[in-house]
Amino acid sequence: TTTTTTTTTTTLPEEISCMAFGDPHVVSFDQARRIKELGMLTHIEMWEQVRKVPFVYWSTFLESGSFWLVSSAQIKIQVLYGPPGGWIRDVVVGGSFLQGHLFRVTVEGLDVHMSWDGEPVLQDFPDAFSDEQGLIEARFIENDLYQDVEKLAGRHHWRLRTKMRSLELTLPSAVRMTINIGKGWSGDNFLDVFLTMRKQEDGQDGHCGRGEGDNNVDWLRWRVDPLESLVSPPALLLETGRAMATNASTTTNESNVTTDYCTEGAQEEFAEPCEHVLNQTGNAIPMLFLDACKMDVCMGGPEMLSHIATVAYQAYYKVAAAAAGLALCEFPPSHSHPYMWDPTCYMGGLGCLADGKNIECRYCGFGPYESIPCP
Repeated sequence: TTTTTTTTTTTLPEEISCMAFGDPHVVSFDQARRIKELGMLTHIEMWEQVRKVPFVYWSTFLESGSFWLVSSAQIKIQVLYGPPGGWIRDVVVGGSFLQGHLFRVTVEGLDVHMSWDGEPVLQDFPDAFSDEQGLIEARFIENDLYQDVEKLAGRHHWRLRTKMRSLELTLPSAVRMTINIGKGWSGDNFLDVFLTMRKQEDGQDGHCGRGEGDNNVDWLRWRVDPLESLVSPPALLLETGRAMATNASTTTNESNVTTDYCTEGAQEEFAEPCEHVLNQTGNAIPMLFLDACKMDVCMGGPEMLSHIATVAYQAYYKVAAAAAGLALCEFPPSHSHPYMWDPTCYMGGLGCLADGKNIECRYCGFGPYESIPCP
């Protein structure tokens, strides 16, 4: 008698990433894929690609109102771009993957409001929240990378005593989000959004794009119709009206002056300080955000230097660090512990030199390295 064993291998859909930050700038699924590919190259190869192969790694969208960041059959994420320019003021996550539930983060002035189905959550800092069904795990924590950026840049002043707050979300269907709470030029809060998810079988679209390699986003098409909004139509109309009214009222006041001042030529004044905070490790990926840094520091003031640098390094860790580790670390095939490629590593650093050959190869997320988060 012969027994035949059949093994079935399931290939998971591609993991794709997107981010929206600052004034705002959006790194689409296609642009993030390109950043990930860069991260897998050696140092020399990476810089050669950046210098020789023209590519737009992020786009700027200067429009107020509610738009779909992601729109698919199951996953819905809408954002409210508020004036001046479009700093993100509101993020709403819903869709059938949350079984009809809604998670929302809103900033108004210096206030931050978070809710699950309209009920306030995460009202302390630090704080954590999860629902009874296990649909959401949320942690409201200090962003340690902000302090690391300050130390890397040697900026020994009061900002070393300040904290950047970030919200880490784990959601169904392998959706992960990080939402930073930042402070803009007026002192008001704004939001940055980082998203990682699997490509959807029936596709996805919105300001994060389609993720199909065409690098094409129809920006105005994805304005949220009040009848399709995740929040109630009256609430959406009220919020959009406020954004438009504020935009209109500031057009002839300070925002107009700021916008006029922050021409491309004026932004060059901030090239040197931006390059200083972005180029601390020699890795090319943070430097991809140099022009975004110049723009946001010009619009938002020197406080934005550390913020945009933090966002740039977050982009590396969330998009490229794991793939770079797989490509560049030199472990035997049987190796099983989690690791990444960390350009901030130094000799003697916790988890660094994990493979015994490359200082940047770093253990993360287990045992003595539990304090080092894996991408």
